[in-house]
Amino acid sequence: MLEKIKEAAKSSSRKTFMRHVIFYGFILIALLLIFAGYYGPDMMIAVTNQVWALCGW
Repeated sequence: MLEKIKEAAKSSSRKTFMRHVIFYGFILIALLLIFAGYYGPDMMIAVTNQVWALCGW
């Protein structure tokens, strides 16, 4: 019984770790897009236009 609990805890911590990795990955991509805009304003305008179009505003 104790082994099953340890195994479940290990699985849970692995899922939490993967969620953190995915979350930080999305944040990194967002920051890269934002800072890339400083070097390529045309690209940033295109991204902004796509966001506006997708949101329906």
